[in-house]
Amino acid sequence: MSNKTLGIIGGGQLGMFICIAARKVGLKTLVYSQEENFSARKFCDKHIIGNIKSKEKIEEFIEDSDFCTVETENIHKDILRMIEKRKNLFPSSNIIEISQNRLLEKNFLNSLENIETTKFFEVNNFKDLKESAKNLNYNCILKTQEFGYDGKGQSTVKKENLCQFENQILQNCIIEEKVNFKLEISVIVARNSSNMIVYPPVKNIHKESILRETIFPAKIDNHLKQSAIEKAIYISENLDLNGILAVEMFITNDDQILINELAPRPHNSGHWTMDACKFSQFDNLVSIINCNEVYEPEPYRNCKMINIIGEEYMSLKKMKNNYKTYDYFKKNIKSNRKMGHYVLFE
Repeated sequence: MSNKTLGIIGGGQLGMFICIAARKVGLKTLVYSQEENFSARKFCDKHIIGNIKSKEKIEEFIEDSDFCTVETENIHKDILRMIEKRKNLFPSSNIIEISQNRLLEKNFLNSLENIETTKFFEVNNFKDLKESAKNLNYNCILKTQEFGYDGKGQSTVKKENLCQFENQILQNCIIEEKVNFKLEISVIVARNSSNMIVYPPVKNIHKESILRETIFPAKIDNHLKQSAIEKAIYISENLDLNGILAVEMFITNDDQILINELAPRPHNSGHWTMDACKFSQFDNLVSIINCNEVYEPEPYRNCKMINIIGEEYMSLKKMKNNYKTYDYFKKNIKSNRKMGHYVLFE
């Protein structure tokens, strides 16, 4: 049994699964949550409830942790730097800062050789929006630069609805071209100070900007598969990643790979790894943090992961009789909220 404690900012389902992986290797966990009732509560050794901006509570969290990680990138950079000054943070604050801001993220990605994203423009006022939308042939999505996920902070922009944005506050936004793609995939990289492994590409199916299904393996040809893996590795190396990184990608109709988003923490599209790999994404994250070791995932069966959204949660008990299910133990059922997931095996 280790005497060390892993501090986790965020107590949602990702924090819960990190706690479970840590417990398997005898590592204690401390979860910092802003909510009294949180998914990881039954699985962590200790917890702190407080506003994420509370310096006093963050000081307590830092003091009681030997090393730290996050389950969300939406944490203010001052808090991240405060933690990193005293304890090792996985991943680094620099990586989290890049990934939490869509403009920084896209500028970083497009600065890399042979890495491309969708076309985009920075938007800070209605004039910017009008000009950018015209340049993108009114086939575009307006997004906040920060604190957007699962479709939050996003609006479709068309020529006929442009006027509705005229009186809105548009500061710190970004507008992106809508992509005609035939497939969405993601690749997860686990990297320590000297080695890395890659989880094979999976196919992702979204509905209303929320991930509904992840299918392993993605049915793509070997050339596309290898190209996706190489791009994920290249991005991880340029970030000097020490931890886990999920790279979401579009495959266009002409087989071009465009990078959509980065997530420097365990990812929803990696949940399949808990039931179809020898070492899951959570196992590898904990191993990197605890002992600087990374392990080949060794997938051993094909599967499909399906998210349970909102009211679908009411049928979870029936699902348990037929499928491998995971309850996220969320107190309130909300529309478009991820309440759990289940797995189908081939």
